Amino acid sequence: MPAFTPLATTNEKNHANDVVWSNDDEDDNVGQIEENRSLIGAIFNSRNAQHAKLFVLAALALIHFNYLNDFLVKFAAMDQLTQRVEYMKPVTMDYRVDVASVKYTFQGFIDYKKNLWMTVGAMCASLATTASLLTIYSGPRDVFNRAAMAVIRIFDLCAFLFIAFLLFARISAAVVIDHTTQHALRCAARISTNLVAELGNGLSCTIEHRDELPVCSRAIIESIFPVKLIEYLIILCILTGAYIGLAYLIEWCIRHFFPPTHAKLTPISAISRNLIVGSKGSDNSVLIAA
Repeated sequence: MPAFTPLATTNEKNHANDVVWSNDDEDDNVGQIEENRSLIGAIFNSRNAQHAKLFVLAALALIHFNYLNDFLVKFAAMDQLTQRVEYMKPVTMDYRVDVASVKYTFQGFIDYKKNLWMTVGAMCASLATTASLLTIYSGPRDVFNRAAMAVIRIFDLCAFLFIAFLLFARISAAVVIDHTTQHALRCAARISTNLVAELGNGLSCTIEHRDELPVCSRAIIESIFPVKLIEYLIILCILTGAYIGLAYLIEWCIRHFFPPTHAKLTPISAISRNLIVGSKGSDNSVLIAA
């Protein structure tokens, strides 16, 4: 009589080691993928990007606070000088040219002040979006529409990069103030020495070089951001904005193209083994002649 052996028993003997090796290989692959994904997610994480932006905004706020009060004092002194010079009676042939020079320099102060307050406003808007996003990240995110989250993130990135654009525009006003202040004060001195003397007394400076008092033009120029500092802040804002945008992009790619696995996948060999073992106990078991 030919001997018959159950197929299930043969498969159990032949594939026992295959199941073990298959489990080990797939566990290693899944573990490596999860490790790489967690590393990238830890570096380019939306929460970490918002925290980095908070540090940059804090640095910008401290620098603005350090220069703001001194600049407003110098701005008020130049504003008073310009208004009084404009309504003085002509005493020289070049009166109109001198007045135009003073007004041109003061226009640079006006542009700088407008840019200053617009930058503060952009910083406040960026801070508000940061607080909103961090609140959303710490709470249940399912209640928020994905489109609304995308709009908030776009507005957040634009508001922060707008700070860099304003700082870039501020360079032109700073260059005008730096190059024309001394000439404007000398023009004002030709129109009226009393007005320039009052400016010097108010700011504790002098028009011409003296040992005991600083030069008024240098004191006024030092009340604004140095151009090198503005350039540094522009680079800092651009790099931080690029980091935020890259964190948003990588987070979106991981969520759509590499979704997280909540359970390990069952190997194909284990599935076939379970099917065969289950069929062994039934009446329709397959028998193969040896």
